[in-house]
Amino acid sequence: MDCVKVYFCSNPEESVIERRILRERTFPKLREYCRCTYGVDFRVIDPYEASDPIDWPSQSRRMQMLDDCRRNSLGPFFVGLVGEQYGDACLPEQIEVSEFHRLLQACQHVDIRSDILERYYQRDDNAIPPSFCTVLSKPHNVQCKNLTESEELCELRRILQDVVTRCVQNGTMTHEAAQKYFCSALENDIRYAYKDHSQEDKARCLCYVHKIPNGFSPNKSAQSERLSQLRDHFLPSLVASHEARVYCTVTECKRQEGYTPEMRLNFVVGLREQLQTDLRRLIDCAFSKERAVTDQEDLCCMFSSLYRIERVEVEHVKSYLEGENATIPFVLTGGPCSGKTVLLAHCANQASVWLKNLDPVIIVQFFNINSSLRQLLKDICQQIASSYKHSFDICVNDILQLKETFSRLLTMSSLFRNPLVLVIDGLDQLPNTDEPLDLTWLPKSTPPHVKVLISITTDRPDIISSLQMYYQDTNLFCELQQVDSKSCIQFLTTLLQESNRKITSGQQMYVNQALKKCPLLLYVQLLQKQASLWSSDFEVTENSLVQGVYNSIHLMFDHLEQKHSKTIVSKALSYLTLARYGMSTAELTDVLSSDDEVLASLLPAYDSVPLTLRVPEVSVESLLFDLKEFLVPRNILGTQILSWISRHFSLVVRKRYLCSEETCQKIHYVLACYFSGYWANGRAKPLILDVDSETASSDVPKNINIDRQAPSQPWIFSPPTYLSTSITTSERTHVNRRKLLELPFHLLKSEKMVELVHQMTSQSYLKAMFKAKRSDDLFLWLEKTSQLDTHRNLQLLNVILRSSACLLKDNPADLPTVLQAKLLPFLSVLPSLKESVNPERSDGMAVNNGVYTVLSSVPSVPYTHCTLQESEAFPITHAAGSDGGSVVSVLENGAAWFCNEGAFEGFKLPQSSDLHFTSAFSSGNTFLLSTRCGKLLLWDEKANPQEITIQVRGKDKNIIPGGILVVDDKIIVWLKGRNIVIVYVEREEHVELCCSDEISSVSSSNDGNILYCGQKNGSVIIFDRPNDQILATLICPEEMPVIDLIVCEDTGMITCVDEAGNVFIWNLEIITEPVPMKQNPCKTKGKVLNTDHTEDNLLLICKKQQIQLIEINQVDVLDQFSPPEGKTLKQALMDEGSHFIIALLDDCPFLLVWNRATGQCVLSLNTVNSQANKLLKCGETHLAAITNGSVLIWNMDLIAVSASAPKSGKRVEAVVVGLHGESCYSADGSELVWKWGLSSGNVEERFLHHSSVESMSISKDAEYLVTVATGDIYVWDTNRGENIYRISGSHAFKVLITPKGFSGAALSETGPSRVWKLQSGNVVCSIHTDLKDAIVSPESTFLLGINSGDLLAVSLWTGIACKCFCSPDESEVVAFQSLLDHPDYVVVISVAGALYSWRLTEDTICHQFQLPNLIRCQPEVFRLSSDGGFAILSITASTINILDLSNSKLCSVSTKGVVQQPPYVDVSGQYVVYACYSSLECQNVYCDLHEKPMLIVMRMSNGETVGRFYLCKNISTLTVTEEMFVYVGFEDGSVGIYAVNDTEMGNNRWKKIGQSPEILCPLDEPLVRLPLVNPNVIWVDLTSSELS
Repeated sequence: MDCVKVYFCSNPEESVIERRILRERTFPKLREYCRCTYGVDFRVIDPYEASDPIDWPSQSRRMQMLDDCRRNSLGPFFVGLVGEQYGDACLPEQIEVSEFHRLLQACQHVDIRSDILERYYQRDDNAIPPSFCTVLSKPHNVQCKNLTESEELCELRRILQDVVTRCVQNGTMTHEAAQKYFCSALENDIRYAYKDHSQEDKARCLCYVHKIPNGFSPNKSAQSERLSQLRDHFLPSLVASHEARVYCTVTECKRQEGYTPEMRLNFVVGLREQLQTDLRRLIDCAFSKERAVTDQEDLCCMFSSLYRIERVEVEHVKSYLEGENATIPFVLTGGPCSGKTVLLAHCANQASVWLKNLDPVIIVQFFNINSSLRQLLKDICQQIASSYKHSFDICVNDILQLKETFSRLLTMSSLFRNPLVLVIDGLDQLPNTDEPLDLTWLPKSTPPHVKVLISITTDRPDIISSLQMYYQDTNLFCELQQVDSKSCIQFLTTLLQESNRKITSGQQMYVNQALKKCPLLLYVQLLQKQASLWSSDFEVTENSLVQGVYNSIHLMFDHLEQKHSKTIVSKALSYLTLARYGMSTAELTDVLSSDDEVLASLLPAYDSVPLTLRVPEVSVESLLFDLKEFLVPRNILGTQILSWISRHFSLVVRKRYLCSEETCQKIHYVLACYFSGYWANGRAKPLILDVDSETASSDVPKNINIDRQAPSQPWIFSPPTYLSTSITTSERTHVNRRKLLELPFHLLKSEKMVELVHQMTSQSYLKAMFKAKRSDDLFLWLEKTSQLDTHRNLQLLNVILRSSACLLKDNPADLPTVLQAKLLPFLSVLPSLKESVNPERSDGMAVNNGVYTVLSSVPSVPYTHCTLQESEAFPITHAAGSDGGSVVSVLENGAAWFCNEGAFEGFKLPQSSDLHFTSAFSSGNTFLLSTRCGKLLLWDEKANPQEITIQVRGKDKNIIPGGILVVDDKIIVWLKGRNIVIVYVEREEHVELCCSDEISSVSSSNDGNILYCGQKNGSVIIFDRPNDQILATLICPEEMPVIDLIVCEDTGMITCVDEAGNVFIWNLEIITEPVPMKQNPCKTKGKVLNTDHTEDNLLLICKKQQIQLIEINQVDVLDQFSPPEGKTLKQALMDEGSHFIIALLDDCPFLLVWNRATGQCVLSLNTVNSQANKLLKCGETHLAAITNGSVLIWNMDLIAVSASAPKSGKRVEAVVVGLHGESCYSADGSELVWKWGLSSGNVEERFLHHSSVESMSISKDAEYLVTVATGDIYVWDTNRGENIYRISGSHAFKVLITPKGFSGAALSETGPSRVWKLQSGNVVCSIHTDLKDAIVSPESTFLLGINSGDLLAVSLWTGIACKCFCSPDESEVVAFQSLLDHPDYVVVISVAGALYSWRLTEDTICHQFQLPNLIRCQPEVFRLSSDGGFAILSITASTINILDLSNSKLCSVSTKGVVQQPPYVDVSGQYVVYACYSSLECQNVYCDLHEKPMLIVMRMSNGETVGRFYLCKNISTLTVTEEMFVYVGFEDGSVGIYAVNDTEMGNNRWKKIGQSPEILCPLDEPLVRLPLVNPNVIWVDLTSSELS
């Protein structure tokens, strides 16, 4: 990530405590603030952070670091701390020869010793200008370990200052030139930060002055004067002239006590608070402007800046771009390190100049080892579409579609005046595969105004030859020639001059010889690193000069180890090399601090061990400065990372430091721990010291816990909650992209599979990947991890996420609801995915607002739709499936493709390019593929393919297998239309067995030693394979081909099935003397289409018009199934438990699943609107359907879950719920009412009636359920499941139960309605008035309903209409509703649009609102909130009209999609719940979420959406309870229950979330409660005379 990089300046001797406290407490907080708020890192470069002064950087290196902070920091870049100590003057690193001679002369004139001066400075004529350079590695360091040396340095400093003072006095040196001998590091840094820079840069600096009168003894007069000049004059002048941010603090001290530790601590506390506030303010200001993040453009500019030597090939490229006749790409080839990338980058930058009159669109793509063809095409298509304002669907992921899109965009861009220049560098970096490189995506002929430049290394002649075959015109193939040695020499001279260095003529001679042998630009740069270290008296020989790139890199690493320590260098280079995309500087410092070996080398020599310890930032910064010419800063997804400029550095690092796999895994694991944040948030990491470690004192414990101050690594960064902003939380959050890119990679490489799988199933990871627009990477990782980890959970997760990708790419926040809708129902068989659906939450953790599942309704079964690139032109002709769930398909063109669950694109077998496959067979996990040439290809999923050759004596070479059987190490192959069986042992041909007739089927014993060969003439030959002898022959009476043989060694039986469906059983206890036992002649006509059998001795025989189930041992027909009317069967299979039958029908775009026990069709499996040609049973766990162009794979366990899920199969007409909602009841118009239990998640029981149920109601306490079936009223005791009353003679069509639960109202259209006691069935009164839309008042006093346009209130005690509402506007009443919170009020709406409130107790009317003419109330939609504050008036396709009664406002709220018609809507409290369809256009043909409705919950008070839930089925009814639980009935007869969570309104339902249906055995049926046989209560209509 980008970085706020601050240089911290201070006097090291004076600020030890201040720097330590800021480093441990303030800077980590600022770093977290920057990462969480803006997604950038925060670094502080303290040049004196290292504990050993010998490691402090030199003056020139400090200036480089300060300059780097100023150029690259986002916001503040400098913080200065000035106290009471000025510091010693810095010794110059080099003194020009003339100036040094003047100093020596001055020493002689004043009789000052010059031997120290001559000893510490030596002449170097290789410096520019020639100078005397110090022999000290750190000339500023006066704290030397050797006391004599330290005294000499102090003496040297005194001599220089005395001599320089004399030179200034006598005029031989100017005052300005003399300043470098007197200035301390503190003053140098401060003046360099402020002087000669813009006012904007000065505003990015902070400086804190701390004055302590009487705190310290008086300073040296000269230093005191310079300190006063700096802090009392220079800094205040900046405040006055440039408004610089300089803060002054004065701490008053008593002269006797001085500056006490308490005073110092108080100052540090204040400094911490002030510095944190000031830095945050500057950072916030810097990020007020949006920053554009680029990647390829920045990389192109960087590589282009390296173009320093003119190449003739540039003219060839220029001619190609300016020409109009070229119709193929320009291909640039060259050897490694020849400069291909630099040349293309230079040409890309120059193209806009060469074609300036045409304003070209230039797109550059640099390949690397992590690239893929798919990602390349997506990036190019997206850039072309953006540049020319074309449309591009980012959801497209299929490689074939991407190729077509790329071709289409190239053609469309040629229609514009602006030419397109497409540069693709490093085509050879595409991942290596066994098959030839796919070049079909490249344009065979480039359209007009389109130019394509491609580079490729000559180390891949195979790719070059493929390109030359693809493009016959080789005139545009240009090989990049080596640079001549003269140009290399000139380039080296330029590089040396830029670093103020040169070499002697003697040294130049050997350099020239080396460049003649290796004229590579990279070698020139490496040679410059060597030569810059040579002094003029350094003797270079032919042996001492390292030649070649590889050896020069080794030499540079040797020098770095000497300078920075071998431990730090080796580990830093290893981490840079093994990181997937490279590392940022901040990350490298963090990781090195996490490395125990590195940290052990930094432990202080004293016994006390610090609680926190890190590798100094300045040490890493200094190392990277020495490598900056060879590290490329790249912007990867908004993060600036460093990676090697050439792969040769990576090769050397691997050879030098990463020579073992174990070492690599350790490095990867450290990186994985870092990006996982395991040691973040103050968690101390143990440091285990070597017993023999020299750094460890005897008193230091060998196992130390040290906080490495690693940053937190959440998947999604969120700003601090105390920040006030108008931006929503979701907009302020940003993804931790570095963790997304690196953590899975390092977990995989370190072989931490458990952690990797846990991450793949983490909802936080999944959401972050979608939020970061990295869904394609997510799918690839899920597919890759599922292949490494044999669990099918990731395969299913991949399938579900892929099918929902079009939705989640735009709405990542919907991931939890999508997973609950599509994954939660299957957790019973995939419990390991629970974390994906319901992540664990600690106490107090906030739950997002939304709609969550309480009881899930099982959706359609997810499946893998595997497409084959060539299948559109060449359909699938043969297919076979393995026990592991994989499928091999053979296409019409002879290619073979491999598919498995979770992989949405097939893998083409490499042998397809050489062999023309004709058919495929399988047994276990082994596939057998036949070819035209007579060879067979054996392929085990876990082994490499192996060719075997079949040669049949005296026969032609047209060999077609009839099948394969694999038993242990034996492979048995029989030939189609032949009488030959060939047995292979350990894949070597062992024996060839001949039968008497054509073989139609083969089986074997468990050990493969006994073979059973069914023949076309109806006989079965039994072979003793080890002895190659025939043991016996069985003759089936019907003499028809035997198509299936079932051997049961436990019972000693063999079952034979012929093609007519006849079944025969023999006893094989004496195998040489088989005894026929039973037979079952088939009575249905037609040939058998297929057979299937399971371990529980069930045999399935499928014919066109019938499926038979036969018990094998008894040869009894257990059941028969017929296809739907007008359809014929094509194939049928059973699941492993024999609970379900899956049938494939002719001319049918789906598969049917029958429950074997009930015979009911319980499920249909969609085949993507295509006719399946074949079903494959892939082991026990998978089912595959083969269409002409694709393979569909289902998980059999999921099919069983979906088929076993409780549902009536009919549309749910009504759902009623009791008070506490522990259970609900659904009716579907049949004789049954279903009781659903929330705790069990299943159907607890069913209530049977004598006819179809028309209406039902439940008491508020849920103890009584009242139903109406053909006029009879049934009263059920729900606790006992007993029908306590069956009342006849009511003529009721609907029943109501009073809120208090004592009485019921039976409404009749053909006779009087009655009110009766619920517990006894006795009639209380009869109501002879017809009431429309009747309801019971909340107080259980009146029955309200419309009669002749008026609203009547009928007493539930007398049955008399005692109150009547007549609209004052003389119009009819169209809708009304009572208020739960105000039971004596009824809200009424008339046809004229007037809204009234009618108070029943006082019979008063109040006109509340008049609707405008354009808005009319829909009676079927009209709903009121419980307090009467809001009313739903009407719903159109895209709006809901809400009346705010409290404020007398009418609002039209846009819905989240097209509202389902008729509208399903309900109101509870302040919320409205409705169902609608998504308005987004779905680009994913496999997504069913857009076709199904969404459940939307909205607050009526502000119109905001609380949440939405994607229903995977069509809705038929909707009910909302006061507790904000939503009960949804579906058209398939199932019920779903959902909870609304709205923390803003205090509605929290999290604890009840996440119930999936309990999966029962398909053979079990829910308990059925029987009704009374006869009515036990009869109501009789009385005549008027009888009443009197």
